Amino acid sequence: MEKQIETQVLIVGAGSTGLAIARELSRYKVDVTVVEKNVDVCFGEVKASHGLIYSIVGLSGANSLVLKSIITPDLPPSKLFHRDSLKTKLTLEGFNAFPAVAEELDIGFRMARRVVVGKDEDDFKALQILYEICKSMDFEPVHLDQEAIQELEPHISKDITRGLTLPNDCAFVYPWEYGIALAENAKDNGVRIMLLTEALGMKLLDGGFVVYTTRGPVRTQFIVNAAGPYADKVAKMAGVCDFGLTYSKSQMLITDKRIGELVNHVTCRVSRPGITNLIRPTLSGNIEILCSQYYPAKGPGDISTKMEWTDENITKARELLPEISKGDIVNSFTGVRVFNTREPEEHLMEVSKGNPNFLNAVTRLPGLAFTPAMAKYIVSLLSNQGLELIEKTDFNSRSRKRIPKVSELPDEERKKLIAQDPRYGHIVCRCEEVSEGEIVEAIRRGARTVAGVKYRTRAGMGRCQRGFCGPRVLEILARELDIPMTEVTQMGGLSRVLLYRSKELLGSGGLA
Repeated sequence: MEKQIETQVLIVGAGSTGLAIARELSRYKVDVTVVEKNVDVCFGEVKASHGLIYSIVGLSGANSLVLKSIITPDLPPSKLFHRDSLKTKLTLEGFNAFPAVAEELDIGFRMARRVVVGKDEDDFKALQILYEICKSMDFEPVHLDQEAIQELEPHISKDITRGLTLPNDCAFVYPWEYGIALAENAKDNGVRIMLLTEALGMKLLDGGFVVYTTRGPVRTQFIVNAAGPYADKVAKMAGVCDFGLTYSKSQMLITDKRIGELVNHVTCRVSRPGITNLIRPTLSGNIEILCSQYYPAKGPGDISTKMEWTDENITKARELLPEISKGDIVNSFTGVRVFNTREPEEHLMEVSKGNPNFLNAVTRLPGLAFTPAMAKYIVSLLSNQGLELIEKTDFNSRSRKRIPKVSELPDEERKKLIAQDPRYGHIVCRCEEVSEGEIVEAIRRGARTVAGVKYRTRAGMGRCQRGFCGPRVLEILARELDIPMTEVTQMGGLSRVLLYRSKELLGSGGLA
């Protein structure tokens, strides 16, 4: 068994929530440890997030309240919006802080316009409710007629005749890039991140805990429960769980970049109970389609995709963009939403009533937008509970720089980079134009799997979905990690990409 680790704050879970808290704590002279059961950071909900950053106080947030107005028709619009709720406050603060955080972390980020549209009388009634909700939030979106909609979205269906819009209402990020950047900057500022380290149990001590993990015990003064869809299990280990979790899921589609010009903005139908009708551009030039129902999920691992859900997405998307076809789809994935049973409309950001040194950081939608403000809030709770916060004089908020992407560099910078390291001149992934140098740098920074390389470089995210670059990425991972190719995994654990070497079974008589 490994030697016991001593720390002041133990964060359970290396998703965007736990990593944002870790980075915020790294501003202070505090010993911080993050434990994560997966082989890499952000291998849970974050990787399947659609990466939209939006505020509750805006057209994006107001559109979600249309659902509540349908479910509770007796409530006037002014009663649907709770300005003083923790979710509202933290999401608004986080949304406003995000541009500066994205700049500090050197991640891809783009402000965007939301366009909410309708084509029939039910839609028009819902658009009016949406407009009234927006006014109750003290802002007024712009009304759109058919001509104005066509000007914003030239490829949209001619059946769409009315809408509302608001510029700079939301933003795009790569969710995994955000999480990885948080981890890298937190580590640069002294945070210990322990991967493949699952919390198995806890023992309560006077003024703290011993947490038993797959890599040995960790003694800590405080625990922050940021375990996402497993947060109830972690709270039960500490004997302080007073909530449960429920799950729902939707399937999303990613299209080929060649049709990326079909949509310019975050474009959606007015909200309807149990279904989302949204299409949007991405930072990479693909289109994301989320025109799926919300289906019950058995748990966080219930992420299978289905052809009928793909057909459902395409059918609904074509009501907005008739030119989209199934042949344009390059990938699909299922994302799981998590809600707590005690306060389903709220995040649980709190000191546990059962133990003053155990804090819950259990999130719901919107999950990414509020993280900068949420992290500050959790740190303030820790301070209130007695954690001494002395600011570091050497904290560096900008230590993290993105991996250089040769395809985006000006000619002179590209030549200079290739002269320094010729591997940047060798393109491995043709679809996304990813070089060997980028892949090697991703491995140097912590990628240990095919997925880890993909999320750091986009290798394998293009049209052929690793058909061309897959074998070469395997070779580079095996070479750089000094392991056999048969030990390279997709996402850790038992997800080996190659089970045997060529003809190995024949040689052993296994197929005789």
